[in-house]
Amino acid sequence: MKATKYVFVLMMIFGLVVTPFLQGPHQAEAASSSAFKIAVLPDTQNLSRSHPEIFKAQTQWIADNYQEQNIEFVVHLGDIVNNNNVPQWEVAYDAMRTLDGVVPYSVTPGNHDMGENGSASTRDTTLFNTYFPVSDFSNTETFGGVYPAEPDKYDNNYHTFSAGGTDWLVLSLEFGPRDPVLDWANEVVASHPNHRVIVVTHDYMFSDETRHTTGHAWNPHNYGVASEPGGVNDGEEMWQKFVKKHPNISMVLNGHVLNDGQGRRVSVGDYGNKVYQMLSNYQMQANGGNGFIRLLEIDPEAGTIEATSYSPYLDQYKTDWQNQFEFKNVELGTPDSKVKKPRYLFSDDFSLEKKREDTELNNGWTVVDEGKIDGPSKWSVVNGEVVQSSNIYGPNVPAVDNRKGTFAYYDRGNSLNWTDYTFSATLRATDNDGTGLMFRYQDPENYYKLELDNQRKFSKLFKVVDGVETTLAHVAEPGYTPGTKFDIEIKVVGNQIQVFRDGIDLFGGPIIDDSHSSGTVALYSWGNQSNYYDDVIVKDANTSRELLKDDFNKGKQQQVEDKLMNNWEIMDEGTIDGPSKWSVVRGELVQSSNIYGPDVPAVDHRKGTYAFLNKNNAFQWKDYSFSATLRSTDNDGIGLMFRYQDPENYYKLELDNERKFYKLFKVADGVETTLAHEAKPGYIPGANFELEVKVIGNQIQAFQDGIDIFGGPIIDDSHPKGTIALYSWGNPNSSFDDVIVER
Repeated sequence: MKATKYVFVLMMIFGLVVTPFLQGPHQAEAASSSAFKIAVLPDTQNLSRSHPEIFKAQTQWIADNYQEQNIEFVVHLGDIVNNNNVPQWEVAYDAMRTLDGVVPYSVTPGNHDMGENGSASTRDTTLFNTYFPVSDFSNTETFGGVYPAEPDKYDNNYHTFSAGGTDWLVLSLEFGPRDPVLDWANEVVASHPNHRVIVVTHDYMFSDETRHTTGHAWNPHNYGVASEPGGVNDGEEMWQKFVKKHPNISMVLNGHVLNDGQGRRVSVGDYGNKVYQMLSNYQMQANGGNGFIRLLEIDPEAGTIEATSYSPYLDQYKTDWQNQFEFKNVELGTPDSKVKKPRYLFSDDFSLEKKREDTELNNGWTVVDEGKIDGPSKWSVVNGEVVQSSNIYGPNVPAVDNRKGTFAYYDRGNSLNWTDYTFSATLRATDNDGTGLMFRYQDPENYYKLELDNQRKFSKLFKVVDGVETTLAHVAEPGYTPGTKFDIEIKVVGNQIQVFRDGIDLFGGPIIDDSHSSGTVALYSWGNQSNYYDDVIVKDANTSRELLKDDFNKGKQQQVEDKLMNNWEIMDEGTIDGPSKWSVVRGELVQSSNIYGPDVPAVDHRKGTYAFLNKNNAFQWKDYSFSATLRSTDNDGIGLMFRYQDPENYYKLELDNERKFYKLFKVADGVETTLAHEAKPGYIPGANFELEVKVIGNQIQAFQDGIDIFGGPIIDDSHPKGTIALYSWGNPNSSFDDVIVER
């Protein structure tokens, strides 16, 4: 009785929606017609060394029974061999090649499959790739690709197949994947939004039902490969850097860990999706594991994943709660490729549409045409922006009130019940008529509307109650400049409405109105055949608002370069070894030129290069926190600039390892003054570090990895507002990542 209770408590603690099978393997409910199986081969290292007949029995059973069992794919979790030598690889080759041409499979190297004698002292996988070369898989129906930086290595690979009415992607990653490999993995998963993803890697979950992390035995950081370029990532690091970031990752499978060799956990990713993570390893048991394999029956129709552990060698099942269990209420159909992170009420930058030239506006948006002239509307997504390209309008050309155009409102989830929120978007119109946003929208008869018109020279805030329109606020000036992007933000809390255009309060303070307490948002157009909308964000008013979050990881290389060009502007001040060379490399912004001035010994009045954020209202930012992750494999100047107005007016935090200083400067009307100085090496070359600058009023505080650099706030009144910049001096290996500005 105590043991059963303990099992139940563990399942409650770890949030598992699991039914253990205690009556034997054949008493589960019959699977639906959509069900299929994945066969999982954990750690065969001792079989390759001492029991080749058991290894062969495993794969021969799969080959003989794949149709009856409906096995669609086979994965090997790594540690294929024990000592990374030719005799053991011959055994593995003979066993695994039984599957060739019968059922598709993938393999991935574990720690015993690399380095001398299987020590993982290096990432030498020569024998692994001799017996399982890329060329043997590249012509198979399921093969998708390998890590492009190593095109001749099968260490990191992916396959795709269809089963149960769903497209699947199996992504196999090396032991302790390197950072660049995880960057690639992120790209692979993001580029297959309609596939459900199974991540296979040698190490991830530990035997205590947590992800492998600091303090655990057999951690990848404890092997020689950890000191090689790119380092390693354990299970927790993989979760943070990769797994949790994608709505379509459904499972992570691993071996490696000893003790009882079992562990599982269900975690919720950034998008609210559940990820089913499972450890299975039998190598420490009799006869190198007695040939047990893990079978996962996936039933999309029933929404279940049933795990069984079976030995073809013994013809036996393990029926304890750790080896036979079922996850229920699992999302297994085609993933929603447009799902957004739930930490926002709504967030949509339409970037997922950038691969397509022209698509219909969907993803939760419903279009309503009220105008009768020059209709219907034409809403589409072009190059990552929503476009309305019809001239639809009403009732007539001179109208400035009671106008009828077209709008697209967001109607997904509980959006009609949203109450207090901020609603922001970037707008642009190359025509000169009406454009705007609607909020607390309930139906076509009840909403608020902000409308801007360049030709008729107004910005107006309306309410519509039971179909009757009333003007709440009015500014008699052109609402925007045709062809120029501008940011609109609407804050609605209780009965107060405040509107900002490029950070400036449009109506001079809150507008008070009690008509509408809840509702969704909409994009609005009137008589304007070239209205553009982008970066739509709705956030709960009680949540701290991020002004900017840019990790340089969105989309393909060209899209990232376009983003860099759109948001960041480069300024070269140095005259030696220029020009600068800014680029996006593996998800980081890198400056790789040695550009500097005026001379090598300089510690003040230095002239390097910087990239400043040239995004509309950024120059109006006043009080904020600005943080970024920096790294330099050189040893010269690197840092951050803030409250930047122009090349003659800004603050700068600069670190130099060679000249051993931290310095905080101000530049006012071109004159540089040192505000604070610490005579210490600013950073460790090659190591990532986080810099954060907090600027509130006339107080400036700087932190490195959470430690106050100058021991308290620095007081200066020179610059009350301005944008941010990333700075490099004489440093051809400056890297910047995870740029965040918030207030």
